[in-house]
Amino acid sequence: MSIDFIVLYIFMFILGAVFGSFACCQAWRIHEAKTDRKLSNRSVCMSCNHKLAWYDNIPVISWLFLRGRCRYCKQKIGVAEIFSELGLGLAFMLIVLKYTCALPSVTALFSMNPSFFLQPLLLLVSMIVFWILLVYDAKWGELPVFLMLIMIILAVSYQLVSHGDLFQITVTTGFLAGIYYLLYFFSKERLVGGGDWILCISIAIFLGRFEFAIIELFLANFTATLAAAPSALRGRKKQIPFGPFLILSLLAILLASDYLIRFLVIY
Repeated sequence: MSIDFIVLYIFMFILGAVFGSFACCQAWRIHEAKTDRKLSNRSVCMSCNHKLAWYDNIPVISWLFLRGRCRYCKQKIGVAEIFSELGLGLAFMLIVLKYTCALPSVTALFSMNPSFFLQPLLLLVSMIVFWILLVYDAKWGELPVFLMLIMIILAVSYQLVSHGDLFQITVTTGFLAGIYYLLYFFSKERLVGGGDWILCISIAIFLGRFEFAIIELFLANFTATLAAAPSALRGRKKQIPFGPFLILSLLAILLASDYLIRFLVIY
């Protein structure tokens, strides 16, 4: 791998980490707006309300330097912030790697047709909104409906530029969203929440293939079961939010889509 690609991927990781921090902030703003607590335009400590300096907001580095605590009141910041920054940084880097791995050099990007950038750009923007949903659900066990509606619009836009098969998309959406709606309806939210099946509409549109929906169904449920296993083995009934597992499974499938398609064609 040439040095220019390494620089590009490091830059995308940093950019993703910045948006990971942004996603956490927006999740907090949306949540606090429901309690009529107004946050200032500047980042503040949620424990002491002290406005944070710029050097307290450097993604990953500030959290590590401060050992996950507020500089001023010494209260724990929490691990969601650094995981959000590292996670979205890695997602940005891998998305760009997926679309550039076949190029001979970074300079080849300048000769590409502008339409080449539409799909990865939409995917990057979509992952920011998905990440706000992921953080929000992980923290408070809810999925804001207006963000899921935005995701449906972004998913449709993604398939329009990808020239997706309308029939496949319709079948995939009906299958995936339908299964989770039935689980939600008959379990009365014991298995999945009311927002999960709505989230699956945008996820299914992004997937665009029935085979990918099957993999999503397996992967999301398998990883959620693994996450719940420690509590279950200790005899504790702990309900875990399902949205993050749906979103992370979607990301994994989209990143591996070329390999999965080749595998499906062979078999």
